[in-house]
Amino acid sequence: MSVIGDREAKKLEKLMAQEAKAEEKNIKHALKDVKKAERAVKKSVKVRPSDYTMFGRMLTKEAPRKAVEKAEKQKAKATKQEHSTAKGLIKAKHKHADVLEKEAKVEERLTETRDKEASAHQNAQQLHADLDSLQMSITGNAKERDSRLAEVYAH
Repeated sequence: MSVIGDREAKKLEKLMAQEAKAEEKNIKHALKDVKKAERAVKKSVKVRPSDYTMFGRMLTKEAPRKAVEKAEKQKAKATKQEHSTAKGLIKAKHKHADVLEKEAKVEERLTETRDKEASAHQNAQQLHADLDSLQMSITGNAKERDSRLAEVYAH
């Protein structure tokens, strides 16, 4: 029998195997990451196969520079479009603010008009009431005059 028991030895072997497997996985992931990064570099440079000789050397150093210039032009174009869109947005916001202001003024005028209409209606009703009262008093006065005249003629 050894210093450690068979059970502990098997556990130790299993643990070492798991560690080795984990390390292998980490190496595979690292390799995948490296390959991904290399592909990204190739894509960003956009060098065509025709730019290389059959021994893998570049024919010109213009290809990567052209790709960068193209990307810069695209960025400039996108920036210009963004500025144009922002300008349109600002214009639309101002137009919206103007419309809101105009709407508020129209609402205010509408309220004033309704108030004037209500006041005029109330005034008209008051005048009708005054007219009815006046007509009643005139009618009453006329009857009183007629009765006095009748009394005068009767004597």
